[in-house]
Amino acid sequence: MAAGTVPPKPPSPETRPVATSNLQATEDLVVDQEDPPVAHQAVDIPFFELDTVRISADPGGTRPHTPSAFKERHTHQTIQTLDGLAGVSYQVNGASAESDPWLLRHCKFNDRGFLSFHQVHFRNAGGVPFDEKIPCHFLVSSDQLYESSKAQLLPPDPLNTHEQLNHIVPPECGQRLVVLFMKFIFPTLPIISRSHFGLAAAGTVPDQSILQRTPLCLLAAIYASAQPFAKFDNYLCLIDAYAPPPTDLLWRMVLDLLLRDIHTARLSTLQAGILYLHRPISATESAVADSAFTWSLVGMLVGVAMSLGLQLDCRLMGLPLWEKRIRRRLWWAIYAEDKWRCLLIGRPSYIGSDDWDATDLSDDDFVMSESLRLALQEPPSSSHSSHDVLTAQPFQQLVRLSRIADELQRSLFTLKASQRLSPDFHATLEIARPLLQKLKDWYGHSPVSVRQPDHQPTTLDSIYCQSNCLRFACILLEVFVFRALLRPMVRSAAPPPLLEENFETTEFTNQFNDLLAQLFDAEEIEPSMAIDMSDENGMGNAVLRAADNCAAKVIRLVMRMTTSDLSSFWYRWSRVGFATVSNFLLLLLVQAPTKDYALRAKSLVDLWRQTLRNQSTGCPAMNLGLVRLDGSLWPGLARNYYLPKQVKEVLDE
Repeated sequence: MAAGTVPPKPPSPETRPVATSNLQATEDLVVDQEDPPVAHQAVDIPFFELDTVRISADPGGTRPHTPSAFKERHTHQTIQTLDGLAGVSYQVNGASAESDPWLLRHCKFNDRGFLSFHQVHFRNAGGVPFDEKIPCHFLVSSDQLYESSKAQLLPPDPLNTHEQLNHIVPPECGQRLVVLFMKFIFPTLPIISRSHFGLAAAGTVPDQSILQRTPLCLLAAIYASAQPFAKFDNYLCLIDAYAPPPTDLLWRMVLDLLLRDIHTARLSTLQAGILYLHRPISATESAVADSAFTWSLVGMLVGVAMSLGLQLDCRLMGLPLWEKRIRRRLWWAIYAEDKWRCLLIGRPSYIGSDDWDATDLSDDDFVMSESLRLALQEPPSSSHSSHDVLTAQPFQQLVRLSRIADELQRSLFTLKASQRLSPDFHATLEIARPLLQKLKDWYGHSPVSVRQPDHQPTTLDSIYCQSNCLRFACILLEVFVFRALLRPMVRSAAPPPLLEENFETTEFTNQFNDLLAQLFDAEEIEPSMAIDMSDENGMGNAVLRAADNCAAKVIRLVMRMTTSDLSSFWYRWSRVGFATVSNFLLLLLVQAPTKDYALRAKSLVDLWRQTLRNQSTGCPAMNLGLVRLDGSLWPGLARNYYLPKQVKEVLDE
């Protein structure tokens, strides 16, 4: 035991295990029994055999929370300011944030409540009883990490005319960038109007006069978004080979114009803002969490959408058809933005369920002229020749998945839901079952490109490349469901008492710690299970096996991604999703109840680490997940986490 740490006191409260004997395991959970892959063995797991949970009625209602069997891990935590710390900023770590609060509860914080994983620092709020509240932590980051993000707010010279944009991107290059945008980004993020750009009349290339009439903020955002795909244009690839593209300057221009136009917002303001949220990840940003500015910008854009009335059903309004279509697509784009980001960073949603009445998207919202279809060499739709069904599919599927993400967040990860469910395994299980079933239904009704990963179409390649992004998002929601199920399976330690910062008190405590460190064994504070795991076929073991299989599926998916998959357009929030998967795998290992589970979890962690190292070269969105994993593993898990004996044995082998 490290000097300065006080061993726990013997427990005084009575421990009451959760009763599970009255539930039949075979009727509760259907589990894919196939073993997850390990580093030295390739195992082919069906992509989406969801483990749906069937819960029998519980006449006793919600089970009481099992009192913690832990002793206190520290004698005290010093009260210290957060807002007064120099050179750092902080963000609260929400219930569904990429760093699971119920994994952080097992961490070895120092007597000031801090824990560091290289450049990532967590501050335990301290004094919060885990059986009444959720574990509360803050992500503390050096201000220097966000200097590049701040620099985007300070363009050296105002850029606010089309002439200035034409000097940065000549019109003939701009035309080509619009074509690339339509091919690689529009299928996944269809937030501009092809009719408004005159694409149906001019084929695949917009007329330069139309570009000059396009709002400057939106045009610059389209250029900047398409710039990473310039290598697929025979002319632009040569231009960029000898001079770096002005991507950073374009994004500075977009943000500057966006903040100015917000006072007189139009649809183009919202379009540019959404594209800015999905700007490509730079090298300096790829290993750093988003700053608080990003979530604040989402809220601002939601406010713009509400001010423009996009939350209202516009189908009967006296507006042009193209404007109705783009209003509806924009609403669902900002809706998806809000729901995915609030889930992934653990924040309350900006959009309430009672505040909108826009109807679901249909193929009518993606109409494209026949002349443009022929120009793009797309096959006619078999079901409705006037509808661009194939182009509509990726975004429509994302919207349906976003509705499930919203229900999942409200059911399992709001503040009140987390407080109520974190100590109650059975209540969580009852909520998890229908959510898993909805994910299974979503997958069953998805296009063949989503259900068959090896399907290789001969046309519309850019559209089908987005299937892996959708598959990953679907499994990511499954990860969140199992993360919620793992919360109540292990008891939480009691928080250390808080002491005012005082030299004399600290000096005395350190001396007392040294004395007690000789009398107690550190093994006494290892995590312990809160439910009965003695039955091999019981519900707890079934959930753990299902969680292992969920982890194996996401590893298999990422392992099999091709170069085309990795280089396609990814939603920017996907990078937080990869970090969430890394955190989930660590949770499986830290909370492993037996040596067999620990061995399986370690194999999954090792395989995921190797997969990210291989695939992140072609997909910068994976860098954050790799950094988060390496940050926990390189010093050794035992240094930063309280680990059960069986996990320590596996790590020492």
